Amino acid sequence: MAARSFERKFGAEFLESLPCSPGIYLVYDQGGELIYVGKAINLRRRLSQYRNAVRRRKYRRMRGIVKEAARIEIQRAETHLDACLTETMLIQKHRPRWNIVGAYSFLYPLIGIRSVDGNIEFCMTTTPDAILKECPGFEFHGAFRSRRITGDAFFALMRLLRFVGHVNPSNRRNRLPRYSYLISFRRLPPPWAEAWAAFFKGESALALEELVLNLVENTGARRKAGKVQEHLDELKRFWRHEVLTLARVRKATGCGLWPVPQYQRDLLFLSYRAGVTQNTEKNIQREIGA
Repeated sequence: MAARSFERKFGAEFLESLPCSPGIYLVYDQGGELIYVGKAINLRRRLSQYRNAVRRRKYRRMRGIVKEAARIEIQRAETHLDACLTETMLIQKHRPRWNIVGAYSFLYPLIGIRSVDGNIEFCMTTTPDAILKECPGFEFHGAFRSRRITGDAFFALMRLLRFVGHVNPSNRRNRLPRYSYLISFRRLPPPWAEAWAAFFKGESALALEELVLNLVENTGARRKAGKVQEHLDELKRFWRHEVLTLARVRKATGCGLWPVPQYQRDLLFLSYRAGVTQNTEKNIQREIGA
């Protein structure tokens, strides 16, 4: 059934005309809208899987794409990495409705720190440029991939810092962009701004160690030892899964960008997984035409 439907739409000779080489395929519906972008090491073999998709749950998306498809365009690539980079850029640009992974890099969060008037301020946002217009002086770190892990760590840190410093009242809440949070503290040790910046860069965990020492000496923190430990665990998870992972990839690929722009993060990790260990920034800029 799937084979007959595929051949009825694209012709019995369609698969035979495809190259057995890397590339991407673009699927359009009857109205000419791009509905899916895919990559392949072997284009003919990959698209033959759509032709032979059986009625099982694991093939449901393939069958749905074929059902809506009116035509398929092919673009060859020199290497599988080139295909991956092109696929990612097209998904980010067009956000086809059948693509999920990589389509929403603009929601990758960043964390910012700044010192102003003796206060230390922390910000988590998906729109750092908008924050900088409203609150110049923030140094942003990231972009991190998991909003859940990053958000849990950010708010855990904000709760723990209340045991050490004092939260300043804010009148900016209505002016902050969506998915943005800014919290200001007074009476935190001045060196902590630099220490936490090094933490978010993956350069040092000294800030976390200093925080733990302060919490041990704080009566209120000791009374809530269970909750404090949960918050510390969230920070440690963020350090392992987001901070150190990004730092390792940047080092391995020789990427000097900081913060890593949201739309380039996936490209950076694709290069890393493909074994590209130098000139990554130049390769990415070439792919996006910058």
